[in-house]
Amino acid sequence: MTFGVYNTAAELWTLTAWGLSEAKHQENLVDVPGRQAGPLDLSTALTDGEPVFGARSLSATFESSEGTRLERKYRIDNMINRLAGRQLQITLPDDPDRYLIGRLTVTELYNDLAHCSVKVEATCEPWKYAKALTVIELEATTTEKAVKLPNAGRLTVCPTIEIIGEGAGVTLLFGELRTSVLGPGTWTLPDLQVPQDGLELSYRGSGSIKLTYREAVL
Repeated sequence: MTFGVYNTAAELWTLTAWGLSEAKHQENLVDVPGRQAGPLDLSTALTDGEPVFGARSLSATFESSEGTRLERKYRIDNMINRLAGRQLQITLPDDPDRYLIGRLTVTELYNDLAHCSVKVEATCEPWKYAKALTVIELEATTTEKAVKLPNAGRLTVCPTIEIIGEGAGVTLLFGELRTSVLGPGTWTLPDLQVPQDGLELSYRGSGSIKLTYREAVL
């Protein structure tokens, strides 16, 4: 397990147990007197139907028997000073291609004559983010073209758009919305959202288009 650049195996820790809680969606149910269909569900009233998920909890226990008791104490203190209270990317042992983001707490459990143990806990965002960015590169022409932006994750994402080329100008069309012509530079369009299963995008103009975003799953 790694926390930022801190690799527990390289620091002579053995992972003995770990667990990650499920991401639970948040509910907002309102009892309305006389409503026969039950409580009014306002859980996604402000999010265009997308559920909102709460934080999840990570707990991991590590042991070490390397070195003397004093050396193990140094190892414990080093972990505490490097990790405690920090918000870091966390890579789980069974999922090397994704990471969590969480704020850490480190607790010394014991340090006896033979070995020592610590517990690392984290309050994490609900998402497991892909380490590799999704990058779509397109070449615009005066003939309108269409492409489907993929999203194999669950999180709806907003791509960063880079228009490349001297004198480039691109028009993007998606859903019922049409953008103004985008010139060279880097842009973020709040209305251009790629939901789960992807988005149909049409484009025309001149220059190169590079769209970059990070997919995430629960």
